[in-house]
Amino acid sequence: MDHAMDDAVADFVKVRMYRGILGDCFLLTTCIAGETKYALIDCGVLQHVPAGDALLKKLPPEVRQKVGEARLKAVQAGPDQIKRIVADIIKTTKHHLHLLILTHEHFDHLCGFHYAKEMFLDKSVVIDRLWMAWTEDPADPQAQRLRARFAIGRAAVANALAMAPELAAAGGHRLAIAEGLAAFMGLAEEVAQKPGPKRAAAVAGQPRSNSTRGMIEQMQLKVGAASTSYLAPGQVVAGAEGVGLTTYVLGPPRDEALLQKDAPSAGGAKEVYLTHTDDAVALSSAVAASARRLKVASAVRAEAPDQPFARPHRWGDGKELGPDDPRTKLVALYRESKEAYRTIDHAWVGAAEALALKMDSDTNNTSLALAMELPGGQVLLFPGDAQIGNWLSWRSQDYPSPARSGESVVTIDDLLRRVVFYKVGHHGSDNATLKELGLRKMVGGRLTAAIPVVEAVAAVQGAGSKVPGAGWRMPHPPLHADLVERTEGRIVQGDGDPAAEAKAFKENPTHPKHPVQVQHQSEDGGVWVELTFPIEADSKAKSRSAFARS
Repeated sequence: MDHAMDDAVADFVKVRMYRGILGDCFLLTTCIAGETKYALIDCGVLQHVPAGDALLKKLPPEVRQKVGEARLKAVQAGPDQIKRIVADIIKTTKHHLHLLILTHEHFDHLCGFHYAKEMFLDKSVVIDRLWMAWTEDPADPQAQRLRARFAIGRAAVANALAMAPELAAAGGHRLAIAEGLAAFMGLAEEVAQKPGPKRAAAVAGQPRSNSTRGMIEQMQLKVGAASTSYLAPGQVVAGAEGVGLTTYVLGPPRDEALLQKDAPSAGGAKEVYLTHTDDAVALSSAVAASARRLKVASAVRAEAPDQPFARPHRWGDGKELGPDDPRTKLVALYRESKEAYRTIDHAWVGAAEALALKMDSDTNNTSLALAMELPGGQVLLFPGDAQIGNWLSWRSQDYPSPARSGESVVTIDDLLRRVVFYKVGHHGSDNATLKELGLRKMVGGRLTAAIPVVEAVAAVQGAGSKVPGAGWRMPHPPLHADLVERTEGRIVQGDGDPAAEAKAFKENPTHPKHPVQVQHQSEDGGVWVELTFPIEADSKAKSRSAFARS
């Protein structure tokens, strides 16, 4: 689109969402008072997602039919797509990012700094400032405790994941949930790179460049401590320190009870909450015991290769015991498939998956959540993958505002009322958008939304790679329906139809004179879609309370 607008809208803010990925990567361009600046918010994609044809070959026919072969064939390999995206970022910004924002330590928000490491670390690429949450501050005692606790749990899950191949060979569970969640934590790739026990050791040791921690540290090193800020809830950052937008820091909270609140109070996930280090220690012990058992089992399989489900203490089929031996019935009962649920051989698998689920959610709740205010009062909401506790904490504080006549503080309800752009949290999952105290507070009438998701990729995650319909439902249908209603259809999505998206913005403009405009890189969508928010000259003098649709 042509940005040579009339004088009334000479200033603007553009939000570019990168497409074709189940991951977050957003580029902001601000043009205010003749000065253009760029901010990058996260850069990642879910790992281990092959290109379309390769993906089709990995999936059973019934899954391909359920998801749709055409949609699956259109999927781009994650590492290749993120490299194309980073190349576009560097070209667009002319090698200069004024601000880099890393919201939280998840692979689907960070792995671009690994896959495109050479591009980001090139000396020609300049990054002026780095923003992260207080939870990443190496000098913060509370943050240090949280990271230490997370490291213990991470190592426990890594040990469990390292057992997955042995479990399968022994006829055990596949750790489907934990393996799927490991993609977000960046564990799957690390564990896969080392054989046997060395896998877990590699993950538990010093941060590797391809670990989420390593990615954060390499960007901290590039930008430098003096130019890195760790933001706290309630803080207000003046536009001059960023890209010209006043930024309100909403979360993550300091209250650890809220940091660990990942689902609604009556939510179905409540019974799987694990919050103590003891859970990780107990899991590690159980995994070690199972490993010893499976080591013996592998030796038995070597002697009896025709029996793939060997047990470490094989009793054969029980015939050698004799019909009168009391153990005969016991063996038959133990081997009865209908009674398998009563055995405890792999009971620790449930604990591993619960711990992985809890760690995944807790990490989401450490997301740096930001409300970025345009000069005219419009607000762009970037909550990362904040979950329930993070959202609720936004009401724990008011927000100091720049000195304006008659105003001393800003409330969260005021900010939400003025939201014109919502980056939908956690790819549109069911517990990353607050309903009554969140989305339904965005009542300004100019709301637009962006959902960084590829539905076909989400559908084949976890158990969905084997069982039709058992994958991740992203976006969550009730949430998506509410978004459509609130935005009047003005939604862009990582795999959205460009023509349909353009039509929705044209038929339901956000403003009669200066509507938000949508542009896709190409007719087939390309690697990005971009929304342009005009800053009307007459709106700059308005107070925030005067913000309205027209």
